[in-house]
Amino acid sequence: MRKFNITIAALASASAIALTAPAMAQDASPQAAAEDANSDIIVTAQRRQEKVTEVPISITVASQAQLERQQVNNLNDLNRIAPALEIQSAPSQNTGGGGSIRGIGTQSFSPGAVASVGVVVDQVSQGNANISDLFDVSRIEVLKGPQGTLFGLTTSAGVINITTNAPDPTQFSGRLRTEVSDQGTAGSKYGQQVIQGVINVPVSTTSALRVSGMANLRQGVNRNATTGDWNDVNRYAVRGRYLWNVTDDLTFNLLGDWSKGSAENGGDFFTFLSNTPANTALLNSCGITPGEGNQDFCIGNGLRSRNESWGGSAQLEYDAGPLTLTSITAYRKSETSTATGGSIYRADPLASTLRSGPTASNIRLFTQEFRASSPSNSTFEYTVGAFYSNQKTVQQPERFTISVRLPNGVVIRPVDSPGALNEITDESLAVFGQGTLHATDSLRVILGGRYTGGRLSLDRTDAGNGAKSFQILNVDRVSWRTGLQYDVAPSLMAYATASRGFKGGQIAVPTAPLLPYVVQPEVPMSYEGGVKATLFGGAVLDFSLFYSKIKNFQAQECIVNPITAQLVCAQTNIDGVKTRGAEINLFGRISDRLSLNTGFIYTKATYPGGFIGNDGSNIGGKQLAYSPRYKFTLSGEYEQPLTSGLNGFLAADTIWKSRIRYQNTSRTEETFRPHWTVGGRVGVRSEDERYSVGLFVRNLFNVNEPSILQSNFGSGLGVIYGPQSFRQVGLQLDAKF
Repeated sequence: MRKFNITIAALASASAIALTAPAMAQDASPQAAAEDANSDIIVTAQRRQEKVTEVPISITVASQAQLERQQVNNLNDLNRIAPALEIQSAPSQNTGGGGSIRGIGTQSFSPGAVASVGVVVDQVSQGNANISDLFDVSRIEVLKGPQGTLFGLTTSAGVINITTNAPDPTQFSGRLRTEVSDQGTAGSKYGQQVIQGVINVPVSTTSALRVSGMANLRQGVNRNATTGDWNDVNRYAVRGRYLWNVTDDLTFNLLGDWSKGSAENGGDFFTFLSNTPANTALLNSCGITPGEGNQDFCIGNGLRSRNESWGGSAQLEYDAGPLTLTSITAYRKSETSTATGGSIYRADPLASTLRSGPTASNIRLFTQEFRASSPSNSTFEYTVGAFYSNQKTVQQPERFTISVRLPNGVVIRPVDSPGALNEITDESLAVFGQGTLHATDSLRVILGGRYTGGRLSLDRTDAGNGAKSFQILNVDRVSWRTGLQYDVAPSLMAYATASRGFKGGQIAVPTAPLLPYVVQPEVPMSYEGGVKATLFGGAVLDFSLFYSKIKNFQAQECIVNPITAQLVCAQTNIDGVKTRGAEINLFGRISDRLSLNTGFIYTKATYPGGFIGNDGSNIGGKQLAYSPRYKFTLSGEYEQPLTSGLNGFLAADTIWKSRIRYQNTSRTEETFRPHWTVGGRVGVRSEDERYSVGLFVRNLFNVNEPSILQSNFGSGLGVIYGPQSFRQVGLQLDAKF
């Protein structure tokens, strides 16, 4: 508690200094300014700046103002901004961010797997060397459906397109914002202190440097009942961006970011939801009470994991007259390590123990993209280009053991696998193009395609016997997109598109001595129709119908061996998975005082007919795991003048989800019930928005929605909870100068 009080004091002092600093300039992003003025919302969903109402793709846009009022501080928070988007949080499993759109995503322990939902930050594909922290962000666009034509092979379900705030050569400015809460205070189930800062420095009349950073310190959500300590989960990050308008025609951007994090005892990891009466008594003896919302584990010897990542890009854009030429060169690296072994059950009294040994992994990603784009006012608008990527993943051997203590006190070890060294290289080269023909003033024709050639390889060395194996998967695929869009009225556009996406294959890496095997590429065929309208002078209404059938859907099936109690996860292809439904979104300013982002989706994402689940039951036609059939989101803020220089605000943040299945089974205990998650914020800000203070609550009713739920876990049910699973109450401060 003393550590927490020192942190609070430091944050409060820093905020007070910023609040009383002379107001030199406001640090408002172009997107926030557009929202405030009820202007058109601009996006880059087709690799050029366009009004969101003119883009024939279903898009949900979250501005900087919305992201901050919903306290979206990392990728795991993004499921609150769009009904079509879900983010699953599980250590070592979230490929490329762990997102799913319209029920389609990638959950895999395979180190060579790629994501169904791509994450792009400032035009750079993140691959599996992904950022996790979100700060100083101008806007986030959630693009639904295959985006393989312009964004590449990791976007078979959609794209999370993130744009950070650009440097401003015209003014010096800065900002400091904090969010603080304490476990047990005002009903908070965990403690967290977030501080974010930014400074913008003009270097010349044509260039500027912008540096932003953040610290995110969390106590919980898990507690070690043996010591009484809450798990510390801490992250630090910094980003720098230099913008130079070299001439009227040439722009240079240099971007770099670094982040570092650590987690005690596995961080947000498994706790027991239920167990057998005998095991429950053992768990009770060390302070664990299995049940919904259980945050406790008990181990004497803990572990600490660390991760560090950094990356950078150099971007040139040149207006060459009839064409705009763009070059983006980027490199990213991510490293993760666990210094000591750890207990997967995290329960010392149990007779059976699963332990993983120390290990480390690193990912290196190099990408190069060239694009040429026509002027936006052309009869035929087009973008053509080439893209190269090389991603290498090295996974060090990780020993896995199962120990069983017999009634006579003898300990046997039925499983003792030393693991293997895995080196995965994923290399691809693509050429692409997409164009829009303005057939008439109202009718436009869309046609695009992308050819991708690549090579995925795995070098594997068994740490036990030194046996080597080598696997190669060559890819040679074409993805495409075609459609029509029509301006029904000045503020109403309709469109219909068909597209075939593509996601690269996997080389599954089972526990040694089992040999690797190939999982085929995922190929969706998707159809979408929709309308977009401008309402209330600036808000956007986005309605869409969609249907997609996926060939070789890449799935992961996890079961627990009833003899050894070993969790066995196998990657596999499922042919004939379908997703179809309808979605409606409304986002933007409804009036000068009210901003609103709300949406509802019906997604019928199902297994193919006759599909047999892990429990032996027929779940053909049933909803896919991790995909709620219905989801509703609402985020809004109402502002009311209180005095001549002070405004009050009231914000709401609400999600409703239907029942969620967590495994490929028909067991009710492996689902979570329909539920609401409600939050909000109330406070005051200055009329010029230079400072504000507010009280916030997330998950007001403490609804314990799991991130992961696993049956046959230590003869019971195991569950992973994240921060979204528990109530948080705290104070929010914001100052600009």
